[in-house]
Amino acid sequence: MASKSQKEAFLQYEADNYFNRNKSVAYVPEDDVVIKLLKEYNYTPKSTLEIGCNTGYRLEAIRNLTGASVVGIEPSQEAIDAGKQQYPLVPFVKGTADNLSAFPADSFDLIVIGFVLYVVDRELLLRTVAETDRVLKDGGVLMIIDFFAERPRRNAYQHIREMEAYAYKQNYDEIFTATQLYQLLDKRSLSHVSKDLDLTGDYYNKYAITALRKDLQAAYK
Repeated sequence: MASKSQKEAFLQYEADNYFNRNKSVAYVPEDDVVIKLLKEYNYTPKSTLEIGCNTGYRLEAIRNLTGASVVGIEPSQEAIDAGKQQYPLVPFVKGTADNLSAFPADSFDLIVIGFVLYVVDRELLLRTVAETDRVLKDGGVLMIIDFFAERPRRNAYQHIREMEAYAYKQNYDEIFTATQLYQLLDKRSLSHVSKDLDLTGDYYNKYAITALRKDLQAAYK
């Protein structure tokens, strides 16, 4: 098996393939956990970045709901091309989560990272965290959607067989809250099967959404 970085493996074998595997899935804004949370909290960001935005369907929903300016970063050119056709008012940047140099510091009130961190190279994870922090404004909100993790796990990534690649399941919100610069506002677990809130012990089939507020002074008051 070829020995290359996880980032190279995903860019070469998975970015476009992920888009093609999932492009037939219908998106319903009213069922989206991010949209639901924005409505429940009556939160109206002025500027939103989604890291790993696919075709931009969620950004279009956020734009329609809140009137926010939106932008997405996405590694799949096929997803971007499809998104430009479907959502012409959503701008895209082709790239990955570890390099947000296209955006100035303190650019966004809301950042959404959906099912991205679990596939980030471990050597690039803290760089990704730092880049996310750099472009989120003080007082801004970070939403992370990822697998529920009762403990850290590393599993072989089943969709890539040409190279070694892994899925890393852990509570990524804890990386941010450990700094004391992010406050946990909301965390809920949902079933992968039904997409409903889930209090069962079936941890393998859960995912979680967390909402964090960046507050540089709260812990020091």
